[in-house]
Parts: sequence; C-alpha cells; structure tokens
Amino acid sequence: MSYKKFIAENPFPAETESATKGGPYLWGSSGWCGACSIEDFLPGMRDLRLTHEDARGFLKYVTQFAAANFWYGDREVAAWMYEEPHDNWMDRYGMDAVRIFYHSGHGDMSPDGVFSAPMGSVWDKRDTIRSDRKMSFADEKLRYLFWSTCLSLRTTGGHTPIRTWSKANKGLRMLFGYDTVSYDDANYGAYFGEECRKGRSFKDAFLSASWRIDHRQSPSVCAMGANKAEALARLAKEKAFYQSRVSSHYWAWEWLTPSNKSSRESMALLKEPHNKNTLILAPEMIDDTMLSIIGNKAGLTQRTAASINIDAYGTRIIGTKALRVSLNRAGHVSLELGKANYQNEKQIGESKAHKIAKDFISELGLAKGIKLEQATTYHVVQGGGNTKTEELCEPKVVETLIQFRQEHDSLKSVNSEHGLIAVSVDNDGKITKVFSSLKPIVDEREQVSAPTASAQESTRSRDELFQQKINKIIGSKIYSAMNPDGGTKFPSAKEISELNPTVKIIDEKIGYDFSSNIVKPVHQRDVEIAVGPYAKRYKLRVDL
Repeated sequence: MSYKKFIAENPFPAETESATKGGPYLWGSSGWCGACSIEDFLPGMRDLRLTHEDARGFLKYVTQFAAANFWYGDREVAAWMYEEPHDNWMDRYGMDAVRIFYHSGHGDMSPDGVFSAPMGSVWDKRDTIRSDRKMSFADEKLRYLFWSTCLSLRTTGGHTPIRTWSKANKGLRMLFGYDTVSYDDANYGAYFGEECRKGRSFKDAFLSASWRIDHRQSPSVCAMGANKAEALARLAKEKAFYQSRVSSHYWAWEWLTPSNKSSRESMALLKEPHNKNTLILAPEMIDDTMLSIIGNKAGLTQRTAASINIDAYGTRIIGTKALRVSLNRAGHVSLELGKANYQNEKQIGESKAHKIAKDFISELGLAKGIKLEQATTYHVVQGGGNTKTEELCEPKVVETLIQFRQEHDSLKSVNSEHGLIAVSVDNDGKITKVFSSLKPIVDEREQVSAPTASAQESTRSRDELFQQKINKIIGSKIYSAMNPDGGTKFPSAKEISELNPTVKIIDEKIGYDFSSNIVKPVHQRDVEIAVGPYAKRYKLRVDL
C-alpha cells in the first residue's frame, strides 16, 4: 500500500491558484463568486437559523481557489443586488458582478411560475424580489446561479425552469434550485463541496448533497446550450466554472424524486418497538485494505487500487478520473463508476435494477454481516425544452436509485445519510454511483428505563417534547406587517391569521438513529413550518 497527498481539482480552469485549506476567503475583486444569506428577516416573516452556515459551507469550498467578492447577510441583503441596473454595482457587488452566485434564504413560487424571495431590508420601497420584475442577469458576469431556497427551480405541476427563468436569463451556463420546499439546514453548501471533491459533476454533486440532507425534497439542476446535445452534455459533465456565456436556445434539466411505485417509508412505521436497546457500532467498516479490495473489484487495477491519496480533510481516495472510490473520516464510502447513458430512454424495470444493485453489493462485500431491508426507490428524471419553438420534451427517467436501510430487530435507520446504502443504475443496467454509510453492530446494551408508562401517556409526553422543539424554532418574534416605507403597522385580524405560523407533519417514523456510533431508537418527525407564502422544513427527533 502506498500513500500520497491528494490535491483537489481546481474548478476554475487555469485561472486561479491551487487549493488551500481554510476559509472562506472574502472581499476579493476577481469576480469569481459571491453570496447572500438571510436568517433575520423583516417583520412579517419567520426567521431561519442555518442559512449563514449554508452559505459559509459553499464559500469555504469555492474560496479555496479564489477569494469571493462579497458575502452579505441579513439587513445587508436588498433588491438592488438582484436587479437592473445595480446588479453589477461598481463592477464588484451584486449577483451579476460574479461568475458564481449563491443565495440562501426563503423562497416561493406562485401558480403562474413566478419565483419570489424576501430580502433582509427594504430598498426602493420593496422587500421582495421577483423573477418577472427587473431581474436580468448573465448579460455581464454571472454564469452559475444557486438558489438554496424552497421552490426556486420547479420542474413539476405544470412548471418548468424555462417558464420561470427564461425572461431574466441572458447567458447562464447552469442553474440550481428546488422543485419542493427545502430544509433549514447548515450543510447544503458544504456537502456540495464534498461531493465535488469526489470528482462529480456539478449536477451530480448538487443532487447528491441535497439527498444526503433529506430524501423528501426534490433538488433540481438546469443547463443551457445552443441545442439539446450541448445542453445535455453540460448538464451531465460540467465540473469547472467557465467564464464564457452560452446560448439559451435549449434548456435541459434533471431532478431527483421518489418512484411512483414506492411506498413511502413513513406512517406505517410508527409501531412502538418492544426492544429499545442501544446499539454500539464499529468505528469503521472499511479499512485501507478493504478499500483497496473494493476498488479492485469495481474495476481498478491492483496497483491503482493500492495507491491511496489522502486529501486535506482526511478522505482516502483511490482510482482514476473515470473510476474513483473514496472513504471519508465518518466511514462513508462513495464509488463513481461512470455517467448514465441518456440516449437510452427505455426505463429499466425497478425489480431488475433492484437485482443489479443487490448483486453488486454482495459482490463487493459492502454489507457483510449487516441486515438490510429495501427502502424507497428514487428516480433521476430528465426534462428539457426549446425556447425558440417552445417545444417541451416529455420527462424521462434516466437513472434509478435503489436504496437499502440497515435494520436491527425490525427497526430500520431513520437517517438520510447514515445506516444505508444506495446504488444508482441507468437504463442500460450499468451502475453509475454507490454511496454506503453502513457500519457493523458490535454490541447491544439495555437502556435504563423510567417506570413504564401507558402507550397513551408515552405518546402524549413525546408530543409535548416535539411541541417544545417546534416552539423553539418558531421563537418569540412578533409577526407584524410592514408598510412600503419600512415602518411597521398594527395588523388587522385577517393579517394576524395570515401571519400566524402554521405547522404540518409531512413524515413520521420510529427507528434507529445511526448518526453516531452509539445508536438509539428514536421517534422522528419532519415538519413544515410556514408564515404566509414562505415555508421551511425541519427534522425533529425524540429518544424513545
């Protein structure tokens, strides 16, 4: 076995220095990137908690290679940065002053396809931006636009990226967002960087990063080009931030969504378990020798599989640009085995994809000694359209993601990135990607329990704990309305009802929390909290 330092691939082609650890590095003037994040909103809007961390994680990745022009937050964020004629103010500030722009905050889309996002302050008597009003970007520097908000890039329900963004777009290469409500989570930006470091394209990195946070959201990515072939190639392969503007004649997009045939892993999984023991996991399942064996079985030569590269974050990497296997410090293994064949539009059968995935897991020994149960299947769906002819392509499934969850005594993992293995299979039956966070159980310990309560009392007590968590999220902010001049006004009864936070449970299950090496049974709820038109989702857990 040989070891050497891994140098991260520079996503800025031949234009910047090699990677450095740390950051984010700010207040440059190169025009590479910029970001805005809002947690503290104006009255009438529910605050968020983790958008600054989201933006920080993204900037920490891209500013390894070039300093950002700016990162503005809360009251610093206003409509002028997003609209003509000020979106490239002083050739340094605003979304069109940089090649890459990242926005993290609230977002919504109206039934007629208009995206809106609330700002952190009032400018020109407005505290909201709209995709159909004064937005005209990518005619200057912007080429890659990231909306880390809810409902920013819709692909279903009669919506398309073209419908929402074609009027404003003047030369983007790629656009990133969500078809659904997303989560208030710190890791979107950081996970995108982690996935890029695996050698993935921007599209695959964005979809995978969001999937790791939660499987109930649908991330979406769009690429533009002069024709269908160019747009599809960019969507599949782009992994460097290029400077040149591209034609917007054809748009191609992909999104990740549950299979229609899959039953959701939720409401049926609320049976109280008889066994509430704590599980102890092995610190790791795969050592360097096993990593090399996996790489060799996946197609690497023995020599290549025995040459381990270690990056600045402790991730072990073997392979080539075409086939790469990585193992991070948390013990998660990822395999990059190739691109899906988008030319084959005949969807593979779910049972066939399941067998291919199961056989591959067995062949590589990825789940040795671990009990698995099949979980929800997901699809990568591809759509597109021509802005000249206004013709839209029928959406097609291009990859099927088969997922298995780690199980013990009839309880499965409840996590989105722990205690599971997922295998992506294209329509040719070729495996393109694998992600595994499985770890063997080495011990089981009985929890010291309080005096037994009735099932009804236990549920009521748990409901109270969930409500406490929700109250903490909502906080004590006064939800007043706002006048155009920025001053507050006393709300009417109707306005009070509209501004009152609403909470709904969107998913619920009982199972094991595999997010650490000490695994406990938990009751997990995913809730959606909304004030007015803007919502966010949260994952809540209570120990059994």
